[in-house]
Amino acid sequence: METRRAAFGTSVITPSNQLYVRNNLPAPDAAVLENRDAWTVSIEGVKSPRALSLAELKTLGIDTVATVLQCSGNGRGFFPSKPSGTPWTVGAAGCVVWSGVPLRNVVAALGGLVDGMAYVTGTGGEKLPEGVDPLTVLVERSVPLKAMDDALLAWEMNGEPLSLAHGGPLRLVVPGYQGVNNIKYVKRLAFTPAQSQARIMQHGYRMSPPGTKASPDQPSVWEMTVKSWINSPLPEQGPLKAGVAQIHGVAFGGMHAVKGVEVSVDGGKTWQAAQLVGPDLGRFAWRQFVLPVRLGAGTHVLASRATDMAGNVQPQQREENVGGYNNASWNDHAVTVTVVTWHGLPRAWAVGGLTLLAGASVAADPAEIARGKLLFTTLQPACAVCHTLQAAGAEGQIGPVLDELKPDADRVLRALRNGIGVMPSYAEKISPQDMQALARFVAQATGAASP
Repeated sequence: METRRAAFGTSVITPSNQLYVRNNLPAPDAAVLENRDAWTVSIEGVKSPRALSLAELKTLGIDTVATVLQCSGNGRGFFPSKPSGTPWTVGAAGCVVWSGVPLRNVVAALGGLVDGMAYVTGTGGEKLPEGVDPLTVLVERSVPLKAMDDALLAWEMNGEPLSLAHGGPLRLVVPGYQGVNNIKYVKRLAFTPAQSQARIMQHGYRMSPPGTKASPDQPSVWEMTVKSWINSPLPEQGPLKAGVAQIHGVAFGGMHAVKGVEVSVDGGKTWQAAQLVGPDLGRFAWRQFVLPVRLGAGTHVLASRATDMAGNVQPQQREENVGGYNNASWNDHAVTVTVVTWHGLPRAWAVGGLTLLAGASVAADPAEIARGKLLFTTLQPACAVCHTLQAAGAEGQIGPVLDELKPDADRVLRALRNGIGVMPSYAEKISPQDMQALARFVAQATGAASP
């Protein structure tokens, strides 16, 4: 399951039911969730090795961390070589909040590490097929020992018990590392002097140059690199109206916090600094960015380029490899949009065979509502300066109070198009799609009846 690019919206946290799902083997039976606290994980490579139940782990301390969870093949769909595997574009990623026990607490409780250990090796609890060598199918990955400093054994995601789809009842979470290293249904956690001998470690997820076979001497897919992409506007949202467009997207730095994001509207010839918006949930989480920019009629190639606190800059080109891994290319993630000059605002217009309504009598999708919310606070002049709207956290100084007025979407759309009182017209400032999104957001936020 992949998250649609337009569905990321403007919230920092990805809802659990929209987060991508990826498995290398079938999940354990759902019965393992009936008594979560009875789940056990065997801890090895410590001075007092033993199996610990989830109930016991909960007595060793609790921490919470927000991280980007991304499949190492996110962006594979942009490779012209068409590598085997799911052709993800940007949807195999999300930003979620984990709660669990820090791995360093577990190690301390068991007397510390045995000397000579160099890796943290996690083993999943999937049921293995019969009649095959376990090492050929076992989901077992090793990461460098330094990853222990930030790792969790997590039993909650986004404030809810971890679902089976996302690795419940217990998952090894390694912040800053690609998703495959975050072992689901973790049953064994070993501190080892060498990497796992499982095929998925020795020959899987390696940065193999084109024309070669994966081997243990090639770099493993471990830490994520600095990356960003634009979530709106997108080509599938139809043509934009000439004028000011609100460009927004997400950026993350893997092991480092995001320092800044630049946006280009001409395919990378020139760049402008975007604004980081929303809460900063730590160096492992992603940041939302926004840039209002005036676009003239024609086609525009929109791209974003992030820089992290260590000075790493998102690359223009991908690193070619057999598996289609680690694609952070800003060039690949760019989008081309069409901008037109609208003569008046028609009640409906056709885009690629799809009729878009200027009014709001059609139900809006979550991505459109999220975009409308962003516009409410970022337009110039911002709606929030005058209007009070609880759903947008706005306490305006003039009025009216939209929560009390409860205007339907068509009424909001008319006001945006024509202006009213001291409120100016936005017809030359934002596209018809943006006016529609804003109108639908206000109507939904106030509980106005649909016309």
